[in-house]
Amino acid sequence: MVYKSIAVIGIGTLGGFIANAISNLETLETLIVIDHDIVESKNLKNSIYRQIDVGLSKVEALTDIISYKNPDLTIITMDERYTEEKTSIPKCDLVLDCRDYTYDRRRTIDVRLYISSRYLMVDCRKNVKYKIKTKGKYLVQLNKEDLRHAGSLVSMIISNNTIKKLMRDQSVQKYELDYVKHIDNKQYDIVYEKPTVEEKFVNLPEKIVPIMQANKQNDLDVCVGSCLFPIDKFQIPKNTLQSSTDLVLSLTNAVAKQEQFNNFVIALHQTQSKFLVELIPETGAA
Repeated sequence: MVYKSIAVIGIGTLGGFIANAISNLETLETLIVIDHDIVESKNLKNSIYRQIDVGLSKVEALTDIISYKNPDLTIITMDERYTEEKTSIPKCDLVLDCRDYTYDRRRTIDVRLYISSRYLMVDCRKNVKYKIKTKGKYLVQLNKEDLRHAGSLVSMIISNNTIKKLMRDQSVQKYELDYVKHIDNKQYDIVYEKPTVEEKFVNLPEKIVPIMQANKQNDLDVCVGSCLFPIDKFQIPKNTLQSSTDLVLSLTNAVAKQEQFNNFVIALHQTQSKFLVELIPETGAA
């Protein structure tokens, strides 16, 4: 399933990071964001929003943030409170509910997303009714990196079509948010569900620092396969990688279509004018 249009209902804390993460999906053409609220100073600590966004509607502020790095993406804003089967959403491939309340769900919403303790919960059930409707509350303290990681996990399960299976089964799945590894006595946030991405890119931890540093100076040319005989290739513009979350998401999206390979080895090549990244697939050819 190719998701060309996705709607996100509720773009406060978790929803803002999810909308930002999925905006990087190569297949996405249209993003619909729905929220009736404005950005307040109290929202800044654990949200994607900036000081300059205070006083703006959340849909307006998020559009500015996403459009800066994805100018070709069509963003449709709905500055209103969403009520299922009353609020009319433009036709789209996937509807994600990230509201900070529990609401009854019928058939329109495909996925309900929330955080419980240190789990991202992906609830794909239909026709759900709650005896008690409550306002969302975090059970443990989370920071922006936790929420950014959760957003990237959502993007990943969409890009690799895990979401399709969860929706088909109308199941509920949990994903751990504990992802921090120590590299050279520094902490880097690495997006993966153990062991999925760690197995997919077998030497990822040792390559994060040099790739991140190189992107601060130059555009990065990335090839799936060798750069001389690439299966696919793309470019990561200079200063695009603000965290290792961004890096892993970019690499994962790059190989999403290469389902015939179990894993990839990352190789780096530097010339006077370019920094090349090769994602060399394990072929089993001997």
